[in-house]
Amino acid sequence: MNLLHVFRYQVPVFVWMLAIFTLSSIPTIPTFKFPISPDKLGHAGIYFVLCMLWERALFHQDKVQFLRRHALLVSFCLTAAHGIFDEVYQMSVPGRSADVYDTMADTAGAGLFLLWRQWKTRGEERKNLT
Repeated sequence: MNLLHVFRYQVPVFVWMLAIFTLSSIPTIPTFKFPISPDKLGHAGIYFVLCMLWERALFHQDKVQFLRRHALLVSFCLTAAHGIFDEVYQMSVPGRSADVYDTMADTAGAGLFLLWRQWKTRGEERKNLT
């Protein structure tokens, strides 16, 4: 695996995680305390992208074949875990707190990527059969 390959497939996931960490470190971000709000949709979108980047990074590495074969499931698990750890981290940031609805929105975003990826893969398989 060359350096260009690493920058193309592995680095983006860590840059995105750093962006999430940076946003989580801001003491006061106005939020709405409703189960479904623009804030929760934002969480879902951010974690949809994180799951996509994890799946891409894991699939395009060649060191651990298990991760390559199960990139979709592992990316979902890593993304959901990151959402949980992010909420726990926010408990240590002044002016922030953990929110179970945020964790649910994070996981829902990862789950939506899973569903979208499965749908897209099945569509490509059908197209190849014809």
